[in-house]
Amino acid sequence: MSANPRDSARQHLIKCPSCGASVEVADVPAVKCRYCGTSVPVPAEFRPQKPQVIIQQIATPDYSQQYTQAVKASSRAGCVITIVILVLTFGIVGYSLFAATSSVQTVIDSVQTSLQDSGVNVQLPGSEQSKAANAFANVVLEFGDKGSGPGLMDDPRYVAIDKDGNIWTADYGDGRVQKFDPSGEFELLIQVEPDKNDNNYIGGLAADFAGNLYVTRGGDLLKYSTADGTLLKTFAGKFPDTSYESLTVDATNAIYALHTTASDNSLIKLDANGKVLGRWDEIVTSVNKKDAAMELGVALDGVGNIYIASFFGNQVYIYDKSAKFVDRFGQQGNEPGQFNGPQQIVVDGKNRVYVKHSLGIEQFDTSGRYLGSLPIDYQKGSPMGLTVDREGFIYVVTNQGKVLKYQLAGK
Repeated sequence: MSANPRDSARQHLIKCPSCGASVEVADVPAVKCRYCGTSVPVPAEFRPQKPQVIIQQIATPDYSQQYTQAVKASSRAGCVITIVILVLTFGIVGYSLFAATSSVQTVIDSVQTSLQDSGVNVQLPGSEQSKAANAFANVVLEFGDKGSGPGLMDDPRYVAIDKDGNIWTADYGDGRVQKFDPSGEFELLIQVEPDKNDNNYIGGLAADFAGNLYVTRGGDLLKYSTADGTLLKTFAGKFPDTSYESLTVDATNAIYALHTTASDNSLIKLDANGKVLGRWDEIVTSVNKKDAAMELGVALDGVGNIYIASFFGNQVYIYDKSAKFVDRFGQQGNEPGQFNGPQQIVVDGKNRVYVKHSLGIEQFDTSGRYLGSLPIDYQKGSPMGLTVDREGFIYVVTNQGKVLKYQLAGK
């Protein structure tokens, strides 16, 4: 199988000296930074090496002597040659049909392999690979359905995994939060109460390692027990200064929540009792003033680095654990590795970044190099929310009320 051109084109990344963004190298003296337009020199040793093309000459055998002998023989045995020609004709026709069928299958399999290497999940008719498991990831658990009864989901947009491996989902519009055991069996329902404005729209869901579940509702942050669903505490928002939305939890059980309005975007860090440990205003617009910085998603890696996905900016912004900007990647488009309205983001234990946008769920490394895409069966619904557990399994909830658990191939 040939190497993936996308991978070979990103063997090296260099930093823009003006804005600090990662820039892909190319076989040219300099490349332009797609963020600030600075011309960045490309060292010769970083440029992709073109493979050497070797043309092998093959000598053509001389069959003139055999042909002369065959002609002489044909004059003495015309009838025999006629019969032989008929036999050969039927044999050639039969072989041609077989060869054509085999060639078509070979072409189909080759095209299918090239598409998967490029991250495009397309199944071609007749492809042998369409009958096999997906080369990137496979669904190993599926449960749930559309509805409003116990175990059913009407408008699910969030999924989380607690310390015991239980699976939690949350509907956006009706305040229903449900708990399923690791095998997908329904266990309990939390009906989130409306706030003083009769609002129970849910904007985020996360679980920590101490048995707590956090839900954002109408700008407030609600803390529940994962054991029995009891409401433990409410951290009230104070609009327009503080309105909790997307959130995540780090390894020390600290909570990171995003606050966004038409004029503000902030990251707020709290402890399990609601005490504010840090706040970083203009977390996105201080890096990119052209970004509307609304509809943001947040995630953390194992050492506390912060990742923010911007729906309108079609970017992922990366910060260290002190919320200092480090890098960013992504651009709008429909090709593998490009974004169309990214909303949710998670990072697994091996620093693989998963971004959910309108065209699917894609995996990157922390430099922004595209690694692959989860296979999506749209008969089971469009992906709405995702998370990862400590073992590296990916969980996706769809708009048809399905929860899908993915395992990466080769895991």
